[in-house]
Amino acid sequence: MQAVAREKGLYEHIQFNTEVTDAHWDEESQRWSMLCRNSAGETRVDSNVVVFAVGQLNRPMIPTIPGVGTFEGPAFHSAQWDHTVDWSGKRVGVIGTGASAAQFIPQLAKTASELKVFARTTNWLLPTPDLHDKISDSSKWLLANLPNYSLWYRASMVMPQSVGFLDDVVVDLDYPPTEVAVSARNEKLRQEISAWMEPQFADRPDLRDVVIPDSPVGGKRIIRDNGTWISTLKRDNVSMIREPIEAITPKGICSVDGTEHEFDLIVYGTGFHASKFLMPINITGRNGVALHEVWKDDDARAYMGMTVPGFPNMFCMYGPNTGLVVYSTIIQFSEFTATYIVDAVRLLLEGGHQSMEIKPQVYESYNQRIDQASSLRAWGFSKVNSWYKNSKGRVTQNFPFNAVEFWRRTHEVEPTDYHLS
Repeated sequence: MQAVAREKGLYEHIQFNTEVTDAHWDEESQRWSMLCRNSAGETRVDSNVVVFAVGQLNRPMIPTIPGVGTFEGPAFHSAQWDHTVDWSGKRVGVIGTGASAAQFIPQLAKTASELKVFARTTNWLLPTPDLHDKISDSSKWLLANLPNYSLWYRASMVMPQSVGFLDDVVVDLDYPPTEVAVSARNEKLRQEISAWMEPQFADRPDLRDVVIPDSPVGGKRIIRDNGTWISTLKRDNVSMIREPIEAITPKGICSVDGTEHEFDLIVYGTGFHASKFLMPINITGRNGVALHEVWKDDDARAYMGMTVPGFPNMFCMYGPNTGLVVYSTIIQFSEFTATYIVDAVRLLLEGGHQSMEIKPQVYESYNQRIDQASSLRAWGFSKVNSWYKNSKGRVTQNFPFNAVEFWRRTHEVEPTDYHLS
């Protein structure tokens, strides 16, 4: 992405260290007016089209545990890492076992005197033997010098992932589905992954309950692993605490069984406000309607994850229900989304239109289909806690269909889906 920005001369058009705090649609001018803030102050920027490409996993979430903020030692979220803190020889407490925690816990464990991990649930691991392997010098040479090799290399990775294993997480109502498997295929996948994981803790059977999840594969985010996670949990200085947390104390963390675990450092691997899309930007569409009121704070919906009725000429990238967990890549879906947005701009220009707005019936029909399909996927069917769902339990993150469908729907804009004016 950085190479594309350099090659296409995009950096000269980018304003870094600038935050958009407010965006509202001006009906008279048929343009968006945005309030931008940086170290020099605030400025207004007007545009025909606005694209919010701010991502999902960017606003750290600190859990609402009693006593948060009272701990006397260093405490921070993994996305706001305090690089001045040295954890060598220290007692470290970590809350969370998601994708972020799976990356930083093995690093902490190498030099911490004691590491305790507090976990509500556990995650399935996807065998990825070459996860941390470096790209060889010969491969780098081929990528840089052999014509079209980089395209072939990328295709060799992207094409299999485009298919992935979506079919293995589809609920089979005739199975019947349970909280540990939603279909015969899902059960087979569960057995295959378990067969890869179990030999890794054969010498530590006590780890089974903290390693093998009691939820279906695909119910939560699956973590890529090359054996590092289980080997870390087997270290003498590492332990997993499954007792729920009662409170944070000045000295550490108190679990509901009354045990106070004392620490020198606490790290929150507790994820992000994933369902609160586009927060905290104040976005106002037609007739002064606020987008976050339409979305009821954390119930975001959009057509193809991009457009919302009442908000003309506004698009999102990596928007609601465009998350990918069992197939494809965010790079691929970002490219599909960009193709669609560029085609929308073409439609505006070639037709001499000032604005385009998704029709409510198209939007509603699409989202009904998304919700229905999500309820028949492991992540929607399972009751396991995950960041895929909002506070009401609705899946706001994942695209429940295959990559081919998303490509087909985003390859070009269907003009009849929009009000053009």
